[in-house]
Amino acid sequence: MLDLEEIRSALDGLTQIDLVRLRRAGSKFALALDCTVDDLISEAVCSAYSGGRECRKDLPILVFLIGAMRSIAWNAKVSSRKAGREISLDATGTDGAPLVVLKSNAPDAETLILRAEDVALRIAALEDLFADDEPALLVIMADLDELSKEENMAMNQMSETTYNSTRTRIRRKMERRFPNGWVA
Repeated sequence: MLDLEEIRSALDGLTQIDLVRLRRAGSKFALALDCTVDDLISEAVCSAYSGGRECRKDLPILVFLIGAMRSIAWNAKVSSRKAGREISLDATGTDGAPLVVLKSNAPDAETLILRAEDVALRIAALEDLFADDEPALLVIMADLDELSKEENMAMNQMSETTYNSTRTRIRRKMERRFPNGWVA
């Protein structure tokens, strides 16, 4: 890996054409980041100086910097997806630029309530359907608790054959009762 002096020397050795190539490559990545090309190049150079990104001795510094900028842009894109940024085209700030509105991926309270009601209705329908078949109901409830097949079999004291037969019975009964799947 290049040390600090070698990085400084390699950067000093960049020609005007190399700098044009660096800016051209950086402009693509900076556009996605909504920052200037110079900011992105500075970030890539700083990451090399700080040791955050290490350049192999056999890799030209120009290739390294372009790869670092690509990586910085990708990481920013991934983290912005996780943060849920959304640009509102209807609202603008005092400077005329579109406002960036944070958007949460978490459902709102009403959606959570509706989901809970739907789950309760589905569970009630399954309990009614399998009221006369306790082993099947126990397997279904274990599935709802996200237990593995092995845990389900151990908890309900079933052999693999009994478990598979119960699964088949559940599937057939549900297909008869809900031929088009669950329709609310």
